[in-house]
Amino acid sequence: MELVTYSGTAADAAFAFELPATWSVDGEFSDVGGTVTVLGPDGAPLGDLSVLIAWGAECGPDCSMPPVVHLGDVPGGVPLSSSGEFVVRSVAMDLSAAPELRNAYGWSDAVRLVTSLTDADDPPPTAMLPHVMYGLGQVEAGVVAPNGITYRTVIFSSIHDFPTLEAAREYAASEEHRQIEAMIASFRA
Repeated sequence: MELVTYSGTAADAAFAFELPATWSVDGEFSDVGGTVTVLGPDGAPLGDLSVLIAWGAECGPDCSMPPVVHLGDVPGGVPLSSSGEFVVRSVAMDLSAAPELRNAYGWSDAVRLVTSLTDADDPPPTAMLPHVMYGLGQVEAGVVAPNGITYRTVIFSSIHDFPTLEAAREYAASEEHRQIEAMIASFRA
């Protein structure tokens, strides 16, 4: 499959990654960062890349950490300029028994599969917050932000919801998922 390179600058951090030529990137970054969405040939979202000066997550309506199933890691291609080696990690959470929690976080189905750029030193989790099932990386921008830091936080993830854990496992073995993993693994900054 033919690949193309998408490159840019967000919040003073220059970056690039490869994606299949039939995919596209929608959105633009601003001086303070932001998020762009990777779309498949049919226009369906396949992933999101956020580059942020500051990152934080709040617990929300429920701070429980349901169990997750680790579906594997793929090594990143080039260490990130600040946080170093990374992996592309896939985890799935089954909230079949907790429809109120699924609804609170806007899941479209019972099982969520999240594949994301994750610090290689972080061990695979056994439980996570349902709305923060992704990993992070840090890249050096070389520019001091208003909060006094020179690194930027990168969240590069793909999120899909499925009716069953088995359906999520089947998708994790698909060619499209392998292409998503390769795209995230190609990220460099």
